[in-house]
Amino acid sequence: MNAVLVTHPGLQHSHQLAMALHERQLLRGYWSGVPVVTPGELPPWWLPSSYKKKVRSIGIPASLRQHPLRFQVALQLARSDPSPTSSDVVHRIFHWFDEWAAQRIMTTRPKVVVAYENAAYRTFKAAQAVGARCVLDAAAFHHATAADQIGKARTPYTPEINRRKDAEVAMADLILTCSPLAGESYIANGVPRWKIGPLLLGAELPSKIPYWHPQPGIPRFVFAGTLCHRKSVDMIIEVFQRLHREGMEYDLEFIGGLGDPKLLAEIRAMPNVSYTPTLPQPELYKVLAQSDCLLLPSRSDAFGMVVAESMICGTPAIVSTQTGAKAMIEDYPGSGWIVEPHTDVLYAVVRKLIEHPEFMHVARPMARKAGQAFSWSNYRSRAGQLLEEFVQ
Repeated sequence: MNAVLVTHPGLQHSHQLAMALHERQLLRGYWSGVPVVTPGELPPWWLPSSYKKKVRSIGIPASLRQHPLRFQVALQLARSDPSPTSSDVVHRIFHWFDEWAAQRIMTTRPKVVVAYENAAYRTFKAAQAVGARCVLDAAAFHHATAADQIGKARTPYTPEINRRKDAEVAMADLILTCSPLAGESYIANGVPRWKIGPLLLGAELPSKIPYWHPQPGIPRFVFAGTLCHRKSVDMIIEVFQRLHREGMEYDLEFIGGLGDPKLLAEIRAMPNVSYTPTLPQPELYKVLAQSDCLLLPSRSDAFGMVVAESMICGTPAIVSTQTGAKAMIEDYPGSGWIVEPHTDVLYAVVRKLIEHPEFMHVARPMARKAGQAFSWSNYRSRAGQLLEEFVQ
């Protein structure tokens, strides 16, 4: 019974959800802005090399896929614009994709439509018109909670963005969140608990990346993600500056794109600290595997994919109480450390680990168990079961 259509203007984890449905013969179609390929299939020859790096290999047949690349071309152009209103353009492109998908619902006529936050408004209206049920996959906290946590700046288009998000939530028959913490943010903003289906995400270890065995020497810490206030990069900088003044020895590596150029200037002025803008996924896994501890004490993070990626390498993590991936540590105590997103609290934990690196070494086997439990294959099993029951 091929009943479910999945649509996404980009990629995120939508291909894993679509594959979960395909494995249960439930997938009617998968429409994403970023293309995927089946194993052995080559991406289009004309794609720029930087774009090909985003292409994922997964067993969804080409006959079930549509990849309208014009949306991603538009997104690349919008994201290269440094002006403050570029984010509004990005959201408008999501809404453009939403309209594109909605126009094709009448022909496809699925029984269930899975669409993603901020690209589901028109799609859900069209789905309801053909009698389909609506599933919202929400990759972030509820917008009101996110604004409270990090004081998100308003732009001229913010009211329309939030209006659409609220309408998507209202139309949804089921809301998938990527952590229990994210799910609670919707419940706190008046969404009925019965609508919420938390599904922790996952990771898969590339076959050529061996598990790392701790080596004696200076403790190695790593941060991977956008350099921004939301990810608490300023807090990490302050902690390690303090530790350096106290004569503590460490190595620290930052990996990720720029959210705030001022943070990069501070990083480059720090001793024993390196910065890499981006890495191909196999190289990122290698760095994670060879580190002693991942840092992700975010002020607001609905999941934090890098935590799953780090743990499947066997590398424990320090995460905050506002990071959805803390659920991995809660389920597997000893696989990492959960801290309040405050400088003094983070400092105390990091200093203790530098003084006693054996704590990080002891945590590696449990981190590996947590990573294996939250693999993509296990995510697909959980997601497939949930949606199969929903379809019935």
